[in-house]
Amino acid sequence: MRIRPFIPAAAAALSAVLLCCTPVQAAQAAEPVFVPYDSYTYSTRSGTAEAMLCPTPYRPGTVIDRSTLGVPLTSPEHMVFDGAGRLYVTDSTANALYVLDDTLALTAAVDSFEDDEGNFGFFSGPTGLFVDEDNGCLYVCDTNARRIVVLDLETRRVRRIIADVVPTGIAEDDEYLFLPTRVAVDGSGSLYVLVKNDHNGLLQLDESGRFVGYIGSNSVTFDPITRLWKRLMTKEQRRQMEQFLPVEYTDLFMDGDGLLYAVTRAGESSPVKRLNLAGKDVLSRSGYVDVCGDIVTAGADGSVLVGVAADGQDTAYVLDAARGRVFVYDAEGFLLYAFGGIGTQIGCVSVPSAIAVRGGDVYVADKGAGRITVFSRTAYAALIAQAEEHYNAGRYDESMAAWQQVLEKNANFELAYAQIGKICLRRGDYAEAMRCFELGNYRGDNVTKNTGFNKAYAEYRRETAAHWFAPVAIGCAAIAVAAVILRRVRRKKRKDGAGA
Repeated sequence: MRIRPFIPAAAAALSAVLLCCTPVQAAQAAEPVFVPYDSYTYSTRSGTAEAMLCPTPYRPGTVIDRSTLGVPLTSPEHMVFDGAGRLYVTDSTANALYVLDDTLALTAAVDSFEDDEGNFGFFSGPTGLFVDEDNGCLYVCDTNARRIVVLDLETRRVRRIIADVVPTGIAEDDEYLFLPTRVAVDGSGSLYVLVKNDHNGLLQLDESGRFVGYIGSNSVTFDPITRLWKRLMTKEQRRQMEQFLPVEYTDLFMDGDGLLYAVTRAGESSPVKRLNLAGKDVLSRSGYVDVCGDIVTAGADGSVLVGVAADGQDTAYVLDAARGRVFVYDAEGFLLYAFGGIGTQIGCVSVPSAIAVRGGDVYVADKGAGRITVFSRTAYAALIAQAEEHYNAGRYDESMAAWQQVLEKNANFELAYAQIGKICLRRGDYAEAMRCFELGNYRGDNVTKNTGFNKAYAEYRRETAAHWFAPVAIGCAAIAVAAVILRRVRRKKRKDGAGA
């Protein structure tokens, strides 16, 4: 994708050079490396979405690979953190589970497990992980073995194994392959499982592993021309035609509110969803562009989303395998920035497979290069995070101060103007809110209609009318009285003149 900056061409070129020449340190590198990618957001000031360069929000730092771990990290598939900061990583080629402490030092390499009766088992293509700290459990999707292995979080001994799952309605002569790739568990113990090649949505199981139903099924996508031909076909021809299937999810993440973030690889109008436990998508999409990764022109290939994570502020981090980028959206669906790229340099990825977030760091797994790269926030991204956190907590003065500092680093960031405009609107400073909303090109969200330029203008008009109503009314009444008096005086004069 060609990035078209919102700033003048000469300044854009200089910015790109400066961004790409910022030195950072990799944990195992003796020499400084450089940020090998541009970072950007989108502007809609021209009427269409255009990529706009921004300061680097994250720089690559620590790299986790076989040289730092001392074990052959070959194909990292998935990773999760527990409350103590320990990192759990599955390797589908090494058939192993790696456990790292909060300093990223390896503490355990698990390739087999044992139950209470002394029976041993071995992992076969492990992928998805989920930590249930309330019950002290670690769920491992042992994909090739068609099961979910539930381990004790501390001892890594087997608590139970969930296998032989068959959804209701599957015909006896149809072979259903239970190939779990991601799993999440809610407070009641219900499991939500992403199953490979199952297009019906997320599989919901009860605590014992029995099938309950599907939630969050994607819509069917198809070619309109093919649909027209299908209308003209006979029943026999339609039966022989390839069946249209909904798009399959590629990743699953449960946030602190118990809601499920899910992403699809391609072909879906809403590739990022936030599902409640009833399967309804509740993701906010009030931003300038859709929550879908890169905005591309007709005929161009869009993002291939393979990973999703969220932090405590409901900020979503979405991983794009097509271009190796991470897209970061706030709780309202505004794109804060995108960073990353495809390549072999430190900071780029070749085959991205998973994403995780801890504090101000973003972890991206690359199963092509057999490594995990830790990206650390810069001062620019830290200011945006502070501004969002203050605003969500109702500390509007601190939020405004932080957004103003963001504008000092990036005067073209439309969202900063929009957020300052929201604060001014709350304060009743409608004229300033209108100015900021205009600079931020923000008319308002599509749901509540309680913010944005249109709302500020309506309030400004109402306030202005209320302010001037009494003086204008009194003035009009005074003019009317004066006119009546003047008319009477003139009549009296005319009568007096006629009498004389």
